[in-house]
Order: sequence, then C-alpha cells, then structure tokens
Amino acid sequence: MSLYKTYLNEIKNRKEQGLSPKPIDNGLLVKELIFQIKNEKNKLRDDSLKLLIYNILPGTTSAALEKSNFLKEIILGESILKDLSPSYAFELLSHMKGGPSIRVLIDLALGEDIKIASDAANILKTQ
Repeated sequence: MSLYKTYLNEIKNRKEQGLSPKPIDNGLLVKELIFQIKNEKNKLRDDSLKLLIYNILPGTTSAALEKSNFLKEIILGESILKDLSPSYAFELLSHMKGGPSIRVLIDLALGEDIKIASDAANILKTQ
C-alpha cells in the first residue's frame, strides 16, 4: 500500500476517534503527493495539493525539505501548475518559518533573477 493510502486510512481512523489528522512529517509521503500533483490528470491531484498546502509541519522535517524544494521548483518555473503560482509558492514558504525553507529562500535571494531575489529577501526579513 502506498504511503498516501496509508495516510488516508490513518485520517479516517483518527476521525472515527474524534481526532484531527496528524500533520505530515514524512518526506517520502510528500514525494508521493508531489508526484500526484504534477500529473494534472491524476484523480488524487486535488486532495494531494490540499495535503501539501495544509498538512505539512513547518520546520526541519523531511516533509518540510521536500515541500520547500518543490516550492522552489515552482518559483523558478521548473514546475508549472495552474493552481499553484510562484507568488503563492512564496507565500507558502513564508509560513514555514525555518529549516529547509530558509535554505531555499537564501538560494533564491542569491540567484540571478532580480525579481525572485527581491521577493525572497523580503520574506527572509520576516523569518
């Protein structure tokens, strides 16, 4: 069974117990989510996108690392998604507050694209 399906089963079991879903801290699960998000015809895409946006712990987890790197791909135009713009990717990075997101923001701030560098630097000021 995939990590994604295992996580959905865990959400269902926790809901039956009156509990909220546990945040995602597993980078391998995030890789599955990203794979599903990149395939616009995948029937699990929309749910995977919601999980990526709302269920990943900020900080230094492997999940935060994968999410940060994916957001960087979007900002740099290496991955283009109709429902996840570069400006929204920056917003998501700004909420991650530390760890891998800081490394990504520094990389972007030191990059060659002036607009991206400026946006990254402005977010870094708030971290």
